[in-house]
This record gives sequence, structure tokens and C-alpha cells, in this order.
Amino acid sequence: MSSQDWLPLFRTIASEVRASVTPLAGSPAGREVVGAGAGGDQTIYLDQIAEDIVVRHLEEAYRRGLRFTLISEELGERDFGGRPLVLADPVDGSYNAKSGLPYYAVVLAATEGDQFRDVTFGYVQNLVTGDEFCAARGGGAFRNGRRLHPEPASFDGGSIPLAQLDAPTGVEPRDRASAILKRAEKIRQLGSAALNLCHTAAGGIALQVTPAPVRAFDLAAPLRILWEAGGVASDFDGRPIEEVSVRLDSRTTLLASVTPAIHRYALQLLGAAVA
Repeated sequence: MSSQDWLPLFRTIASEVRASVTPLAGSPAGREVVGAGAGGDQTIYLDQIAEDIVVRHLEEAYRRGLRFTLISEELGERDFGGRPLVLADPVDGSYNAKSGLPYYAVVLAATEGDQFRDVTFGYVQNLVTGDEFCAARGGGAFRNGRRLHPEPASFDGGSIPLAQLDAPTGVEPRDRASAILKRAEKIRQLGSAALNLCHTAAGGIALQVTPAPVRAFDLAAPLRILWEAGGVASDFDGRPIEEVSVRLDSRTTLLASVTPAIHRYALQLLGAAVA
């Protein structure tokens, strides 16, 4: 199955997830805790509804002859007869969704192996707006069917137009990023790792800043989109991340931009090695 063959399946899944999750967002029923996911977070009702949709569609694909192994945020790993891996985060940005904040997504990826570099197809849909981002390895990145040709962010060599921060509550991660944040004209903390990277790939976010380790699983699809758009990414120390595992127990820091000069500048501010 070629990477582009995943698009119709992933698009169908996303359409039904969007239709089912939207009425639950911000509601008491939607945020009811119903268990704990394999990724370690609480599972709320809207998470469970979304994952049930993902699994049902993949079960149907299996019955039609598709063979793969599913890794999903809630249920963990499930064998459907072999490789490739299918990675599914049915609702990335669950906290936003349960709070009624309109910024959350369904995230799906197909990968030949268990490292970022192995991801062959990434798909992200904003479940509020319906905006769709996707990329096949070596085939470019697309937003709503149109190829992404991001214009490099305006960069004067001394300030970063907009930095998006992913950091848990607490002083230490923000302290680690302080040299960058002091040089940012604007700072956002939006709450969906996948959408943040997609908007980095599109050029709206000049620099994605993730100073504390986060689950690599959530980054697999949008990193493929960023790379296919011509963007660059490393960990917070400037090290390559292509060999980072995409499995649920893997974590990484992240510094990403579609503008290589901004990425290099951020590493210089941190005192990290710059290739």
C-alpha cells in the first residue's frame, strides 16, 4: 500500500471523528473520565468515542485485506496482521476539547519502522475548522489539497516573530527556553502539538519551542509534514531527532521552524551546537 493510499482512509476516519466529537466538546458528558489510556493520560468520553471510530474503520480495512499494527494513544498496540505501523491520536489537544477551546485535532500516520525517519505518511485534521494537513515522504506537504509553499518568516537576525511554547506548568522548562522567549515578538501556548507543528510548516508559527520532553508519538505525523514543507527540527540541544522512536514510551524535546535561519539562531541563543 503506497503512502498516498492512506489518504482516503485517514480522511474518512477524520470526517466521522469530527462529526462525533464536535457536539461533545466543552460538555460535561464529553469530559467525563472513563479510564486511563496506554499513553498514561486520563481517557475522557470524547477520547473514547473518537478512538472507537478509528478502530472500527481500521477493523473494516483489515477485513478488506489491509495488514498493519495499530498504536493508539488510548488502547496501546494492537496487531492487525503485520506491518506497517499505523499511529493514531484520535484527539490531540484533549484538554482544549474538553474545555470547549477550539483547537484540537485527529492525528494519523503510517510508518515503515518505529523512528521518525520511517514515517511515510502523516495526516492531521483540525476538528474545529476541518483544515487538513498531510504529507507523503518525498512528495511534499499539503494543506486542504494545496501544496504548502511557506514564505520564510521575516527575520531581522535579532528577533523571532512568533514563538509557540509547549511546556508543562512549572518554572524549569520555561527557564530553559528563556533566552529564546526574550527574543520573541509574540508568544503563544496553543495546546495541540500536532496543529502547532502544522502551522509551523505553513509558516504561521516562526519557531516551535518544546524545552521539556514530550511524547514523540504525538509528533510523528506533523514532523513529516514539517519536513516535507522544507522545515528543520532538532531536539533542544541541537541533536538530530530522525532516529527518535515513535512508540508511546518515547519522549523528546523539540525546536522546529520552516526557516533554517531562525532555527540556527534559536540554537545559538541556547548555546547549543549548530551544524
